[in-house]
Amino acid sequence: KRIREDHPDLPVYALTANGTAGEDFYKSKGFNGYLSKPIDTVQVERAIMKHLPENIMMKAEETEAQPQSDELDSGLSWLLDTEGISVTEGIKNCGGAAQFISSLHMFADTIDDNAKVIGNAFDDGDVKLYTVKVHALKSSARIIGATALSELCQKLEDAGNKEDLEFIEANHEKLLKDYRDYIPRLSRLSEGEDNKDKDLPPISEEELEDAWSALKELAGQMDYDGVDMVLGQLGEYSLPAEKAATVRSLEKALRVFDWDKMEKILEQ
Repeated sequence: KRIREDHPDLPVYALTANGTAGEDFYKSKGFNGYLSKPIDTVQVERAIMKHLPENIMMKAEETEAQPQSDELDSGLSWLLDTEGISVTEGIKNCGGAAQFISSLHMFADTIDDNAKVIGNAFDDGDVKLYTVKVHALKSSARIIGATALSELCQKLEDAGNKEDLEFIEANHEKLLKDYRDYIPRLSRLSEGEDNKDKDLPPISEEELEDAWSALKELAGQMDYDGVDMVLGQLGEYSLPAEKAATVRSLEKALRVFDWDKMEKILEQ
C-alpha cells in the first residue's frame, strides 16, 4: 500500500507460502500477483517477462535448455537412507539434484547459529523474533524434504502468532533437539568435501597466489558469482591441507552470504 502511493505502476509481487489465498486476493491488496514458495525459477522468469518489452529480451530456444538431473551422484546415495529427509521431495522442491545438495549444505552449515538464535529468543521471551525464526526454519526444512521438522515449525509459528506460550514451552526443546539431530545426519556432506580432492592434480604456488588475490578482490566487491567461480576452479586441484581447510570455510561463508567472515578468512 505504501509503495503504491508513490509508484502506482511499479511491478510488485508477493512471495508467499500461502498460495491457497489465490491471485485475486493478492491483486486486491495492490500486488500484480504472487510467487509461491519454494521458488520456481521458471515462474519467476515468466513474471519478469510480463513487464519487459519484447525487443529487449533474448528468449532461449528449446534446444538450448539444459535439463536438470534428478539423480544423486553415487557418492551421495547414503542420503536416501537418512532419517528425517525425503530425497524425492527435496529434489522436487529444489528443482534438481545439484540444487538439492546445495540447499542441504546451506541447511547444515546454519544449524548451530540458527539454533542459538531460536534458543536465545525463547530464553528472552521474545515471541516475535522466535516466530520469525521458526517461520524461516519451516521453509528451509520443507525445501530439503525435512517434512516432520517443517510441520513442527508450522505448529510453533501458529502458536507464536497466537501468543500461545504454553504450546511453545511444551515443544521448544523438541524443536531444538530435532533440529540439531541433523548435524550428525548430514555430517557426511563435509566428509565428502574432505575426500574429494585426493585424486586431483596439485596446484602450483603461482596459480594459488593468483586465485587468492582474485578471491580477496571479489569478496571485497561482494561478487557472489566471481567468488563461486574461483572456488569452483580451486576445487579442481589438490590443495595443501591448510588451504583446503580455508577453502571449505570460504565455501561455507559464501553459502550464507557472510562477506565479513570471508574477508577476515582471506586476511589471515
